[in-house]
Amino acid sequence: MSIKNKIMQSFLVLAAAALLTACETGPQVKKEAVVTQATAAVQAAKPAGPVMPAGVSVISVKDLQALVDKGAGDYLLFDSRPAGRFHAATIPSSQHLTDAEMVKLDQAGNVASRLGTDKNKQIIFWCGGPT
Repeated sequence: MSIKNKIMQSFLVLAAAALLTACETGPQVKKEAVVTQATAAVQAAKPAGPVMPAGVSVISVKDLQALVDKGAGDYLLFDSRPAGRFHAATIPSSQHLTDAEMVKLDQAGNVASRLGTDKNKQIIFWCGGPT
């Protein structure tokens, strides 16, 4: 599988996570809300989520918050929102990388310049949700 496909799969996972965690309401990592009986019933009615390709998974807001709190290191966090939103506010340690820039890097053979050489790092994409 090419690096472009892996990156696109990661991007799709993040987009799905954004939909499931409602990240479209703001650029900040949100704390998980206290689950009441009413919200528990609504959550139980939701589908389990999209089926992900092998090797791709969705992480929770809580897991992302733990990574960010721990500091940069074992992951790369990419903010794929438009430049204006990225510069207005982003998750600490995020790098700006839109899907259009990703395609250009792939066409030029320069994807490794953004991802680095450590293939053990977790790659995480996040966005502003549906627009």
